[in-house]
Amino acid sequence: MACRALGVQLRAVRLKGRSNYVCLYRLKRTQEEGRLESRRAVGELRRVALFAGTSADGDLSGLPGIDERSELMQLVTSTRDNCLGAECPDWKNCYVMKARREALAADVVIVNHHLFFANLALRDEGVADLLPSASTIVLDEAHQLPDIGAQFLGTALGSAQAAELARDVLACGLQHARGHGDWQALGAALVKAVRDLRLCAAAGAQRMDAEQAGALPGWADTLQQWDDALAALDAALQPVEPSAPEFTRLRERCAEQRALLRQWRERDDADAELPLARQTVRWVEVGHHHLRLLATPLGIGPAFSALLAQRAQAWILVSATLTLDGSFRYARARLGLNDEALALADAADDAAPARLRELRVASPFDYAACTRLLVPRSGFLPSDPDHARHVAELAARLIAVNPGGSFVLTTTLRAIGRIAERLRELLPASRPVLEQASEPKGVLLQRFGADQRAVLVGSHSFWEGVDFPGEQLTLVVIDKLPFAPPDDPLVAARVRRLEAAGRNGFLDYSLPQAALALQQGAGRLVRSELDWGVLAVCDRRLATTPWGRRLLASLQPFARIEHEREAIDFLAAHAPSVD
Repeated sequence: MACRALGVQLRAVRLKGRSNYVCLYRLKRTQEEGRLESRRAVGELRRVALFAGTSADGDLSGLPGIDERSELMQLVTSTRDNCLGAECPDWKNCYVMKARREALAADVVIVNHHLFFANLALRDEGVADLLPSASTIVLDEAHQLPDIGAQFLGTALGSAQAAELARDVLACGLQHARGHGDWQALGAALVKAVRDLRLCAAAGAQRMDAEQAGALPGWADTLQQWDDALAALDAALQPVEPSAPEFTRLRERCAEQRALLRQWRERDDADAELPLARQTVRWVEVGHHHLRLLATPLGIGPAFSALLAQRAQAWILVSATLTLDGSFRYARARLGLNDEALALADAADDAAPARLRELRVASPFDYAACTRLLVPRSGFLPSDPDHARHVAELAARLIAVNPGGSFVLTTTLRAIGRIAERLRELLPASRPVLEQASEPKGVLLQRFGADQRAVLVGSHSFWEGVDFPGEQLTLVVIDKLPFAPPDDPLVAARVRRLEAAGRNGFLDYSLPQAALALQQGAGRLVRSELDWGVLAVCDRRLATTPWGRRLLASLQPFARIEHEREAIDFLAAHAPSVD
C-alpha cells in the first residue's frame, strides 16, 4: 500500500521469530524417535512433514488446522537454546537462515516488537546485521515498547525450558550415547525438581515477588534441588560430549540455566548498588501447570535512550495511544526520552536540528455522530460480588438489539467464564458466544469474523491488535476500568520506585497505564470512517470520581449517554428494516 501511494518499487519481506519456521533437523529427529503418544499428534507430524517437503519458506502459518498450542510445535521448531547453528546437518537448507538472508537483501524488513527486542537483547546471529544497515526504523504500536522491552531486557527461566532440556537430553542420549547414562532418570529428576517448586505455591495462577516466594515452605531447598539436577545432567554429558555436537550445546544450555538460576537467587545484592532507574524486580509467575522465575527491569528508559544515542538512523514511533491529556510527556518518560536524555544530546546545540519531533494527528472519525459511550452513573461498582452477572445482563440486553458483532472485554481471566456462561443462558442459540482459551486465538477471531451475530468474551489479548471494521463489530462492552492489580510484583515495584522519589504512584503510573489500556479497548469499535457503534463501560467510577473524569477525557470524543435505553435506541436505529 505504501509503495503504491509513494509510487516507488521496493522489496519488502516479513521476518518472524525462529519458532514460526519448521526446523528440518528437529522434524527428522521427531520422526525417527517415534515417541508421540496420540494418534492426533502422529497425524499432525505427518502433515508438518509433507508441508516441509513442499514449502518454499517453512513458515508454519501456511499450514492451517494445527493448534498453535500443540506440544508437537515445540518438537518441530527450534529455539535459540536448542539450535545447533552451523553444526546442524541441515544448516544449508535452514528456513530460518533463508529468511534472514532474504531480509538482509530487502529494502524494507517487517518484524514484530518481540523479534526486534530479542535481537537487541541477544544479538542473535544474522539478525544483528539488520539494524546497523537500516536508515529508518519505524516502530508501530509504540505504546507497547516499554513493557515488551522490559521482558527482553530482563531474564526468565522456567518449567518449559527445563522440560525442553530434559526432552532433548533424552533424545540425544538415546541416539548418540545409549548405555552411557541413565538419560531418562536424569531428565526426570530435572522436571521433578521444577514441578516440586511449582507445588510449593498455592494452586491456581498467581504472581508473587521473590520475598513472598522465599517465604513459602520448602522453596529454598527445592530451588537447590533444581540446581543440583542441572549439575548432575552436566556431569553425565561431559564424558560423551566428543561423540556429537548436540552434547556440546546441551552442556552450554545446562550452564546457561544454572547461571540464570544463580543470578535470580542473588539479584538483590547486585541491584542494591544500582540507581533506581536501572534496578530490576525479581518475581515468580505461577500457572496451573508451569512456573517461571523472572528478573525484569523497572523500566527500559536508560537502555532505549542509549540505543538511540548509539545509532544515527531515523526512528519513527507511531501509535494511536501515545498521548495522555494531549501530551507525549508520559510516553517520553517511559522511553527515556526526556529533554536531558543521552539520545537527545545534540538538541542542546541550537545550531543542530532537533533530534526529537512530535506530531499529533487528529482523528478523521466523527465520533459524535457515529458512536455512543454508555457510562451508567448508578450501579456497576466492581467491588460488588455480583458485578460480573450485572455486566453480562446489561451486555445481553444490548446484544439482543445489536445488528452487528459484539465484544465483551474483561480485565481479568476469572471474569471471562462467569460472563460467558451467563450470556449463553440469556442469548438465543443464533447468538454464538465465543470464549477466550476455549480455542486458539486465531480460530476464535476467524469464527467471530465469519458470523456477524457472534459475541466474543475475552481479556487482555483482545483489547488491542484486533481489527473488525463495519458491521462485524458494532458493540464493545468493558466490564470495568483496566487498572493493573496493585499487588502485581511489577506494578508494586514501579509504584514504590515513584513514591521513593516523592511522586504519587497512583497518579503517575497506575492512572496513566489504565488510560492507555482504556483507549486501546475503546479503539476496537471504530476502525474506518463508515463505522458506528456503542461502547459501554460498566464502571460508574468513570463518571463519578475526579480521576475517572481524567480517564474519560483521555478517550476519543464519543457522544456520551447515561441511560441504557439511549444505547438500545441507537443500536435499534441501525438495525436493517424488515419489509
